Amino acid sequence: NESTITRTWSLTDECNNTTTLVQTINVVDTTAPTFTAPADLTIECDVDATDLSITGDVTDEADNCSSGLEATYTDTVAAGSCANESTITRTWSLTDECNNTITLVQTINVVDTTPPTLTVPADITIECTEDESSANTGVATATDTCGSVTITESDVETAACGNTKTIVRTWTATDQCGNTTSGTQTITTEDTTPPTIDDSGVQNIDIQCGVTPDGTLEAWLANNAGATASDTCGTVTWSNDFGSNT
Repeated sequence: NESTITRTWSLTDECNNTTTLVQTINVVDTTAPTFTAPADLTIECDVDATDLSITGDVTDEADNCSSGLEATYTDTVAAGSCANESTITRTWSLTDECNNTITLVQTINVVDTTPPTLTVPADITIECTEDESSANTGVATATDTCGSVTITESDVETAACGNTKTIVRTWTATDQCGNTTSGTQTITTEDTTPPTIDDSGVQNIDIQCGVTPDGTLEAWLANNAGATASDTCGTVTWSNDFGSNT
């Protein structure tokens, strides 16, 4: 776009006497081009920061002497407050054919505000003798758009009959930027197994009809005739129907 013009001026009189003088005109390009940079913006950490259809491209590129100019950019990335966040300083540059340059800066804040996705195990009912830990009742899983996830669990128990209970297990998934998702699983422990009676020690007893029961009979009844019982989930209460047979 630059040149040197040598302009020769001539003056001739009526008798063809001529005088010439030279003028030098230097044509220069010292004016930088112009453009409009995209606006500052904030994006989620799973967005592609190099996708200009999302983060924006320059507009209104113009130069007083050149045409067809295209701006370029370079990025400087600074770490954010957590693993998945950062600040991108995008420097846009436009240079004309005579190396006049303009630079403008766009700031892109990359954040992580999206909580993890959590899948909790289904509610379950188990016998009171079964393992109620998550190794047996199921383990939650979680994913995150930008990084790793830590999963924790906590239980609230409500007692029921015997050794049965209801457990409300709260699962919590936390990503590297402190976003959390929680869900609950209900574990019901039940007792459907009857007690076990060992009658190997039972001794029969005979009494004469019409004879008032004495201490021997009362002791025999109190001792369940020598039988023993146990239960997998609690204590056992004895009863008999002696009264209905008197």
